[in-house]
Amino acid sequence: MPIILDPIAGAPTPALATFPTLGQYRRRLADAAGFTILGPNAGQNRRVVYGGLAPGTGTVTVEAPYSVATPAGTPVEFHGKLPATRREGRLGLNDIVNRVLAECWTVQKLPIPAVQDQRVYPMGAYPWLRAEDQVIEVYSLGQTTDPNAQDQLMINWRWVPAGDNPGIEVAMPLNAGDTLKVQCFVPLSWWINQGAGFGLVASEGLVSETDQALLNLMGMEIIGASYVYWELAKWGLPEDRAEYRQLRAQARAAANEWKRLSLDHPKIRKQHWPAMLTVRSRDNYGYHSYMTPG
Repeated sequence: MPIILDPIAGAPTPALATFPTLGQYRRRLADAAGFTILGPNAGQNRRVVYGGLAPGTGTVTVEAPYSVATPAGTPVEFHGKLPATRREGRLGLNDIVNRVLAECWTVQKLPIPAVQDQRVYPMGAYPWLRAEDQVIEVYSLGQTTDPNAQDQLMINWRWVPAGDNPGIEVAMPLNAGDTLKVQCFVPLSWWINQGAGFGLVASEGLVSETDQALLNLMGMEIIGASYVYWELAKWGLPEDRAEYRQLRAQARAAANEWKRLSLDHPKIRKQHWPAMLTVRSRDNYGYHSYMTPG
C-alpha cells in the first residue's frame, strides 16, 4: 500500500515538499516514487532521491522538479520501487494493471447489424480484433421480437485479413434487419465498466479512478507479479537482478497456469469454409472437382 501524506507547508521549490513526522518512513521512502493525487501537479510522479528524506524537517527531495511548487494540503502518494505511472523507463503500477487485463479475456458476442446481401463485414471498429484465432464462432439472428429466439450457427464463414480493417465473410448473405453475431475473445482491457455497466470502451484500459474491470484480485496479483519482478530486474545489483529474473520466471509459470484453470477456453471449430479439391480421373481423361465440407 502507498503512504499517503499531506504537506503541512508550501514547498519553497517544485522539487521539495514538507510533510509531518517522516522518521518512521526513512527506509521505505528510499528510492520511492511520489505521485501527486490532486492539485496543479495531479497525475505527475517523481522518484525520491537517495537520502532525499530529512526526518528532522519532514522534507522530501525528488529527482526532478514538479511543474509548479506543491501547495500545502496537497495529498501525495509514496509508492515503492515502481511509480504509479510510467517514469524513467519503468512501467508504472497503472501500466502493469492494464497489461494484466490485456492478456486476460472474456468471451462475448459482438452484434453487428446485417446489410442486405452483404457478404464481408469489416471489423475495423474493433481495434483489438486483428487475428482469426480471436474469433470463436459466428452466428446470426433473424429480425424478430421474440426474446427467446436462438442464435443460428453460420456454418460457412472465413476471416478476411486486411491490415487494420480485417473482416468476416459469410457464405450466406443476411437480410436487412438481421444481426450478425461474432463470438470473440475480448481482452479485459477493452471490456470495462465506466459507470454505465460493463462493455466495450473507446480507449483501452482503466483510466479513471471509478473504472472497473472483471478480473478478480487473485488473478491480478498472480499475473501482475511477473510484470513487477521483470521491472525490478532492470535495475540494481547484478545478484539482485538475477534473483528477480528467477522470480519472474516462476511468477510467469504461475500466471499461465492460473489463466489455464480460471479463464474460459471454448472449443474453436477449425473447418468453417468449404474448399474445392481437384483430382485427376482414374482413367487419365481429365479432372474432377469435389467440395469439402466447411
